[in-house]
Amino acid sequence: MLALGGLVVAALFAALLVPFFVDWSSFRVAFEDQASRLLGKKVAVHGSVDARILPFPSVTLHDVRVGQDVDGQPLVQVAQFSMDMELAPFLSGEARIFDMRIDKPKVRFRILKDGTFEWLRGSRPTIAARSVILEDVHIMGGEIEIIDDRNGQVRHMTGLSTDLSAGTLAGPWRGEGNAVLDGQEARFSLTSGEAAAEGRQIPLRLRVWPDAHPVVVDFDGELAAVDNKPSYNGKFNLAFLQEEDESEPVKAPPPGPRVSGDFELTGERARIPQYRVEVGPKENPYIVTGEATLDTGPKPEFLLTADGQQIDVNRLSDGPQAKTGRNPAASAQRRLNAFVQMVASIPIPQVPGRVNLKLPAIVFNDTTIRDIHLDVRPAGRGWAVDNVTATLPGRTQLEAKGNLNLANRTAFVGDMLVASTQPSGLADWLSGSVDPAIRQLKNAGFSAKVNLTPELQRFEALELGIGPATLKGRLERQSPNGQAPSLSMALAGNEIDIDAMRALASLVTGDDAGQDVLDHRVAASLKADRLTALGVVATKVDTAFSVAEGVLSLERLTVGDIEGATLSAKGMFEGSLVSYGGTGSVSFRSPDPTSFITMLRDRLPHHPLLDRLARNGSWYADSDLIADISLGGSGLGGANIKLRGKANGSTVDADLKLPGIFDLTAGNAMTLSASLANPKATVLLGQAGLDPLPFDGDGAGRLALTLQQKEQQAATTELSFTTPKTSLLMAGDVNIQNSGFGEGRARVSLKSADIEPYLLVTGVSLPQFGSGLPVDLAADVELSADVVKVSGLSGDLAGNTVGGSLSADRRAPGLPVTGDMSVDAIDLAWMGEAVFGPMENGVTGAPSKTPFATPLIGSTDVGINLSAKTLRADALGTITGFSGRVNGKAGGLTIDNASGTWQGGKLSGRLMMSNGDATGIVQAKLQVENADLAPLVWQKGGTPVATGKLDSTVSIEATGKSMDELMHGVSGSGEMRLKDFEIAGINPDALAPILAGADKLQGEVNEAVVRPIVTTEVLKGTTRLGSVTIPMTITGGAARVQNFTATAGPAQVSAEGVLDFVDGRIDAGLSIRYDAGEEAVAGGEPTVTLGYSGSLEQPDRRIDMAAMANFLSLRAFEQERRRVETLQASVLEKQRLRREVALYTFRGVEREAARVKAEAEERARQEAAEAERRSQEAERQEAARRAEAARLQQERQREIQRQNQQPSAPFTMPPAGDLFQEQPSGTGRSSNPSLPGVQP
Repeated sequence: MLALGGLVVAALFAALLVPFFVDWSSFRVAFEDQASRLLGKKVAVHGSVDARILPFPSVTLHDVRVGQDVDGQPLVQVAQFSMDMELAPFLSGEARIFDMRIDKPKVRFRILKDGTFEWLRGSRPTIAARSVILEDVHIMGGEIEIIDDRNGQVRHMTGLSTDLSAGTLAGPWRGEGNAVLDGQEARFSLTSGEAAAEGRQIPLRLRVWPDAHPVVVDFDGELAAVDNKPSYNGKFNLAFLQEEDESEPVKAPPPGPRVSGDFELTGERARIPQYRVEVGPKENPYIVTGEATLDTGPKPEFLLTADGQQIDVNRLSDGPQAKTGRNPAASAQRRLNAFVQMVASIPIPQVPGRVNLKLPAIVFNDTTIRDIHLDVRPAGRGWAVDNVTATLPGRTQLEAKGNLNLANRTAFVGDMLVASTQPSGLADWLSGSVDPAIRQLKNAGFSAKVNLTPELQRFEALELGIGPATLKGRLERQSPNGQAPSLSMALAGNEIDIDAMRALASLVTGDDAGQDVLDHRVAASLKADRLTALGVVATKVDTAFSVAEGVLSLERLTVGDIEGATLSAKGMFEGSLVSYGGTGSVSFRSPDPTSFITMLRDRLPHHPLLDRLARNGSWYADSDLIADISLGGSGLGGANIKLRGKANGSTVDADLKLPGIFDLTAGNAMTLSASLANPKATVLLGQAGLDPLPFDGDGAGRLALTLQQKEQQAATTELSFTTPKTSLLMAGDVNIQNSGFGEGRARVSLKSADIEPYLLVTGVSLPQFGSGLPVDLAADVELSADVVKVSGLSGDLAGNTVGGSLSADRRAPGLPVTGDMSVDAIDLAWMGEAVFGPMENGVTGAPSKTPFATPLIGSTDVGINLSAKTLRADALGTITGFSGRVNGKAGGLTIDNASGTWQGGKLSGRLMMSNGDATGIVQAKLQVENADLAPLVWQKGGTPVATGKLDSTVSIEATGKSMDELMHGVSGSGEMRLKDFEIAGINPDALAPILAGADKLQGEVNEAVVRPIVTTEVLKGTTRLGSVTIPMTITGGAARVQNFTATAGPAQVSAEGVLDFVDGRIDAGLSIRYDAGEEAVAGGEPTVTLGYSGSLEQPDRRIDMAAMANFLSLRAFEQERRRVETLQASVLEKQRLRREVALYTFRGVEREAARVKAEAEERARQEAAEAERRSQEAERQEAARRAEAARLQQERQREIQRQNQQPSAPFTMPPAGDLFQEQPSGTGRSSNPSLPGVQP
């Protein structure tokens, strides 16, 4: 366009200049001639011509046409051409045009078949281009038409408006403007250099801003014409523009993609030998390189290749970096639709060609697509896909080839393979979550010949792999507009996982595929060695069915094994929800249906009945059942199910009617009639939901149930269990819905000749079990979510009339039972066995030594107000009018506030019995008021041995591992308070007659002699003690009384003893000590002791009269002694006097001898003392003498020393008058009488 514009301007300019100076009068002719010569084309002015010289030269031409095309159309046609130029520069040889206007130019370029431009052929323009200056050129409303004769294509440029300027016609040129090329508008600017001397080359820089895309493209190259073939070669740059934002940016936006490379543009082709795409930060961009070629010759075609490195779109676009940036609802179908829309937005080249794309990876948010390889070719309205491979998330390999149609209706026909070795990763990418069924898969995928359109998805030669399963066959889905979609499939293989298939299909659709299928017409044939659905595995499955226009046709369904059961079914049903009809049958066989029922319980809506059936499934062993199903009938229709067959020997017969099952406005009305009959009644208990033990019942049994459910009401229920000896009947209204199942009210009656077999099989044990228990009871039972109430209980147990009401709190721990009960009679030992088990040895009757077992009362929490006409209390006898609060919990039984009549008096107290960890504990506290003593003691001769009124308080406790240990471990204390206490057979006044009888005795008095007298007198009459208190202690299972004394007239009664409750024996003694008064004798007491030992019922009595015999013997001896003493009194007195005289004489002699001896001893003592004094004096004098001698010796020594120092004195003799003493006498005796041993 630039070359053509320059030529046109130059031709017109030359044509304008000539007339001013050559031939002004023939301006039009001269202009046409000069312009034709300069341009090499015929130029004609068909319109008017306006010209003036002053104030400046100006020319305006209308309807100027240049040349003629093959069809007669001008090559160039300008509606109006005008220019203004300066005159002064022209006089110096320079033409300066300061304003030129070209209005509505139309230019036609034709590319001939040899590739040359028809415009350049034969053109030899000559013009002094360097002397012409264009300051301002305006082109408005221009049009350019390019006609390619090689392929018949015609391209149009319209709306061309531009402003140009040029230093000379040879350049440089500058300009900017806008135009529309084939409907695509763009703004542009251009800058050129100076043309070469020969005028065939000119440097040109072009910048284009397309309006439809935020990019700017710079071309910098050389525009040339060689052999009449124009070319434009150079380099280009493409950059994306950033959107303008008036707000202050927080940070600089990331740079947009940049494209650079070389280009070669000729009439035959547009070629990019190499290009480089940079995306992301400039310092570390992502780079794609390749080449592109568009051949516009006789055989147009194009080629696009791209080879790049891994793309991290987040890094390039500074987009979201976390998984939260993804769309979790983007299913495979939505992603595929988005991809198809994106591909459809890419213009499809209308020339043959090939696109080759290779990328190692594309990373966008959570998506990484690897190893992308794309080979496609344009094919009319779409693309011919030679090969597409990519690795999607989840290690998913995608391969496809075929034809992709994007016009009018999107379609793909070809081969497709999708294989994932990590299905969980693929699911997480597609939906943001992983179905548990997919998480368990190690691989999944398919290969098939596909035909995919919005209305049709067909998979032929389908090979589907899901985990270890491999299926082959075909699959087709059609969804015509305005019609219900249809789905047909025929698959067979080793395994079908319905859950995994549904989950994978949901990934494709984005919705629950299982729900979508319900909206289709379906025709299916499935056959698999193993089928898995909802976590249930079935083997040897073969089925064929169809669903269309309200008709369900089940041609066949056989299941070799599903949770241990074999199933088969067939039937056909048709209609709508308001009117359905059809018949079908289902057969069920299983040696043990427990697993099958458990599977139903786990997958159906929760119902307590299914829980119980699952626990008792083994009671339906060897099931062989057939259910006939019929739908329809009068009105809105309903469903009738008849079930027949055998289960564990039971004959099963059931009819179920659901009249409103298809009525959306109806309730849950139903009618059920079912019965089970079995030779073993215990089997029926297990099938009824109980847990019977492996014991026999009492014969064949029949279990029958009738339910009539009205809308939104409890079901009218009748349940019966009958055997030859037992019948249980229940009739009432019971809730059978999931919420509040079993709640309601019913009348229950039970009759049995012996209920013990059923207590045994249900694990219920009672004390004294095995003796038979006839039962005839009836009661009203009400069951609610909070409580079970039994009211109006009446009947008898083994002839014992019972009555009352009970209630059990279902929400409290331990299911506590409270209420009121009345019975004719109850046995305390029976209650004890409920806690401790058997308490007696069955052979000996003694307390059992067997260790305590688990108490029968167990963990049941019981609190009952019990009343009984009689309470048998074993050793205590019978208590009448008994009442008390019986509490049982955790293996223990307590009777609180017990009261009753005992032995004509009142008995009250508390009793606790417990058995925990095989250790028994008993605690009791009893109070007795005004009881008759006579019945409690034995009789002698038909008369009680004691009478009176008894008040007593006793507290005991015991522990032990067995009943024997427990009884022997009883300890405690108490006291007996007796009023009007009398002891029969004891005479408190027996001493006087005994003494009278003893006085008549002759000879020696001993026990043998006095026994008849004492026995006769003591054992008659009655001893009245009045009111007494007898304390007692209890240890080792025996009560002990010690040091009891009481006064009865002239006698004192004392007693002590032991009462052994365990052995029922007594060992006691009763002493009667009589007051002897004046008859008392030293060393003897008139006492008689009665001993009792043996059985409490009739103990043996013994009489110990040793003390009484001793007393009588001493009394007789004392009487004899007194008589002998009187005869000997005088003799004894004389003898006493003589002894006194002799004594006094002897004592006088002794006193005199003692005095003499004392005097001699005193004298000797004094002499010894004097001798000691003298000896001490002599020793003192000797000591003094020796001291004096020593002193004199010292002085003598000093004197000698002095004399040795002085002249010697003359010898002198001291006086010798004292040297001679008196000589001893010649007798040799000492004159000192004090010296010992010396006679005077």
